[in-house]
Amino acid sequence: MDAFIVVPVYNEWPHLKPVLDSLKARFPHILVVDDGSEDKGFLQHLKGERIPYLSFPFNMGHWAALQAGFRYALAMGHEVAVSFDGDGQHLPEEIPSLLKLVDEGCDIVIGCSHTRAGLTKRFCWSLLRSLSGLGVRDITSGFRAYNRKAMEHLLSPHCLNLEYQDVGVLFTARAGGLKLAEVPVRMAPRAAQQSRVFPGNLSILRYLLITLIFILVRKP
Repeated sequence: MDAFIVVPVYNEWPHLKPVLDSLKARFPHILVVDDGSEDKGFLQHLKGERIPYLSFPFNMGHWAALQAGFRYALAMGHEVAVSFDGDGQHLPEEIPSLLKLVDEGCDIVIGCSHTRAGLTKRFCWSLLRSLSGLGVRDITSGFRAYNRKAMEHLLSPHCLNLEYQDVGVLFTARAGGLKLAEVPVRMAPRAAQQSRVFPGNLSILRYLLITLIFILVRKP
């Protein structure tokens, strides 16, 4: 399957380079979406390597970067996009596992790994999984494959203001009749010292509160 790899980045250099080198060895269609990184010097490297990129003038959030990647993928005629983090956690060799389920008819496939979650995050996952009824174990995984139907649905106006790309996206996708699936994958230790989305327990609890409100408002 001709997958289009979308790599949203924010202050990810220099550990982004080995990620891109590994992807380029396996997949010809890659897009880097710079979400307002403070140092834009790495864009010159992307030009030299002929890696397409989009660059936001300021930080707009991970979901906005992914949506930009979806628009680009659809405009270029691709049927499947894979969201792939630039911090070294996701492994290119695991992408075919996601694509296989898309090929079998799933609209969104999540790469699942429990080894990367601490106690606080696992508690949040369990609570949100119970309240949302999603049935997805690794609800914050950014390693996902989306088919054309899913991309078009997630670019609709009611999806524009989602703060996070995970539970809100999955909840909205399920409400829209999209078929979700999950597949176990291996993940490497993050090259960055900490997650830029969840740098500590306070950020996880903030995420939990925002997502709980979202679920309570949207749930029938």
